[in-house]
Amino acid sequence: MVSKYFRLAARRAASRRLSNVVLLRGEALYLIATLLPAGMARTVHVYFPDPWPKSRHHRRRLLDPRTVDLVLALLDPQEGRLFFATDHLEYGEAVAETLALHPAVEMERVDGAWPEGPRTNYEAKFEREGRPIIRLAARLRGGRPASLLHPAGRDDLLVGPAGGRRASPGVLQAASGGSGSEDPRTQRIDQESSASRTSS
Repeated sequence: MVSKYFRLAARRAASRRLSNVVLLRGEALYLIATLLPAGMARTVHVYFPDPWPKSRHHRRRLLDPRTVDLVLALLDPQEGRLFFATDHLEYGEAVAETLALHPAVEMERVDGAWPEGPRTNYEAKFEREGRPIIRLAARLRGGRPASLLHPAGRDDLLVGPAGGRRASPGVLQAASGGSGSEDPRTQRIDQESSASRTSS
């Protein structure tokens, strides 16, 4: 399914001779953490992502206390906006709570439809079917803060061992907050993503 829409987007961009489009296909959290520079985006759109409804899979969610810093780091500190929509109400409420409780984020619910109408084919379909949709808009509060780590996600932060001790094999080390000058995308890497990156 993903490759179908990727090919469709590539064909449309080519037929319109767009020179300002870059298409990336891959696992979103990995691409954000390793490839996309901080502060690059005026707008990040996240519409109808996989909700990973089983509790043991919640750490795979794109917007979760353990991963939201990766997405927020993409935003331009002054003008960046994040837009989110889902028809999975439990996930939508979880994302709303995650953003509302983040000290660096201003979040608002969008009542009703977007002003310009549906932004995706899924959204248009779900609106026709009368499904409830949660829509959110967020931005960084007063520019880029010292840290974008979510208070509820700090427990999953891996920190290199103190005193020069060697880390366990297969575990990526990440610098902790300290002065706050480090790139927040390198500050938290959970064990699951560490294992997947070292094995690929």
